[in-house]
Amino acid sequence: MRTRSSLPIVVVVLLALALRPACGQQHRAVRLGNPATRFAPPLSQPEQLRSLLTERQYQADIAEILRQAGWPGKVQDLTNAAATAEIKELNLPKGTRMPFMSSRTDGRPIALIDVLWAGDAPISAYAFEFVSAGRHYRCITPKPCSNFFVIDLGPALPVLALDCSAPERVIVGQKFNVCLTLTNSGIGPETTSSISLPIPADTVVAGTSIPASNSEGRLVWRVADLQPATSQKFCATFSGLKADTLTFVSTSQGQAGGTAESRCVTRVDGIPAILLEAADLEDPIPVGKDVVYEIKVTNQGSAVGTNLKLTCTLPDSEEFLSATGPTEAKADNLNVTMATLPELAPKAVAVWRVTVRALRPDDARFKAFISSDQFNPPIQKDEATHLY
Repeated sequence: MRTRSSLPIVVVVLLALALRPACGQQHRAVRLGNPATRFAPPLSQPEQLRSLLTERQYQADIAEILRQAGWPGKVQDLTNAAATAEIKELNLPKGTRMPFMSSRTDGRPIALIDVLWAGDAPISAYAFEFVSAGRHYRCITPKPCSNFFVIDLGPALPVLALDCSAPERVIVGQKFNVCLTLTNSGIGPETTSSISLPIPADTVVAGTSIPASNSEGRLVWRVADLQPATSQKFCATFSGLKADTLTFVSTSQGQAGGTAESRCVTRVDGIPAILLEAADLEDPIPVGKDVVYEIKVTNQGSAVGTNLKLTCTLPDSEEFLSATGPTEAKADNLNVTMATLPELAPKAVAVWRVTVRALRPDDARFKAFISSDQFNPPIQKDEATHLY
């Protein structure tokens, strides 16, 4: 390397070439590309850099450069990365300081320590990143001279990301899976991490795809040695005991990769099931006596029944007298209509009683009809009464 020369060479003070690299004297470079001092021929394509750093003829020289520079990583990590890593282009602006730079003197590889780029324009270079001995590095090679150097970017850390997936809708009692995917999107391995998933109220855990501890109302998985760009999936099987909206909030905690959180929601819907029963409390009935019909509406399902409408139709051998129940009744000739019942909870029962009078002998048919938001057309129930 020569200072302020018009020759296209790597510039160094001649005395510095005779000194051991460990002397710490800074080298100022203003031009690059001298065939006598460049490490290898100039580069014009990324594949040329791959060849340079992976060809057998340069392996010993690369190892010697890194040894002289006191680089603490493994040479094989650098050459392996050169074969597969993404190579990007960048410019090194004037004033860039390089911890070392490969060069040659009399054909022998040397590492120039602490090189300052003092040229008039930025240097066009290729670069790729890799991990070695737990550190994150970037290898940079200026195109005009192939004089590579390596900079330390810090610890090779993992970065954890957590994803949650679950069905949007299930039915009460139906089994469904909640799956958590833990991904290491960083550049370093995560040696020890965990995933925690609280168990929502009114749910039952039916099993897990990978064994998990179940204590204090949460499932916990332990994850070992999660490598960069890899994922692991953990699923738990649940069933909901009642209609509700279940929110699954999961968290992951890594030894080095920090924390991550994810959530997903499943709606548990009930199944509506209405049972209509109608029965006369006495039978047979003499003419002129009263008949009491009990109409019972039971919600046998797991969903709330809404806007229930009960109507009754009398035979012409009977006359309406009165009605009792959770809603008021209104009679219109042979038709009796109860006011709408807004809701009927699962397993709840609503009971109406309709009192009529027997007008003449008949094998009478009393009819009851129930409809709701969940059932239309109405459900019908007939009750026979012998009038004599």
